[in-house]
Amino acid sequence: MNVAPWLAGLFGRALAPWGELGCDVLLERSLLDDLPEAEPDAEVTLRLARPADIDEISRLYSSDPWLYILDGPPMPGSDEKARELYLDRLRRGELCFLAMSGNTIAHVNWICFTRGEALPEHPIRLRKGEVYTTDALTLPAFRGKNLHAFVLRAMLAHARARGYQRAYTLARIDRTDTYKGLFQLGWRECGRVIYFLPSGRTKAWFLWRQGKLEPLFRIA
Repeated sequence: MNVAPWLAGLFGRALAPWGELGCDVLLERSLLDDLPEAEPDAEVTLRLARPADIDEISRLYSSDPWLYILDGPPMPGSDEKARELYLDRLRRGELCFLAMSGNTIAHVNWICFTRGEALPEHPIRLRKGEVYTTDALTLPAFRGKNLHAFVLRAMLAHARARGYQRAYTLARIDRTDTYKGLFQLGWRECGRVIYFLPSGRTKAWFLWRQGKLEPLFRIA
């Protein structure tokens, strides 16, 4: 039995009154390798997000503190700040893939080509040939229908067609379903990092690092 996810959840809950305990895993995948087929178990269409979608996308992410683009508790003006940060992603050329069930967003996921939010005050800065996938979110009514794998494969195929060769992503160790699913799609673990972000602050204390984490700590 792997006790790491259980311990991460236990200590995270114990420390929650004082801040956020992050136990994250960096994974990578070669885009030169074959991409396994992945078909959704729901009728959805795939399209890229537009600026007009950002209000709804931001609202969906606000329900998940780990995925939400802002760190810490909501503050006056947080919604507008988050909206601008998501819009900035689109402006600088990052892509947001949406799986749509009619007019409803069923799944949302991002692929970044320049940089992407990762650890507190430590965005992943991408080099030539690298991409970063982040913020995969499946709406509750559509979970268990293979939408994450379907959208992720489409994103990686898009990047490979544009000449990119390597992909990175960050996962929480206590979200075991996502973690296992990435392994099944050909991702492998690079390294792990544990940090604590005190409430009301933006600078985290990095408590432990293991493995290849260089992409997360590149100097601007």
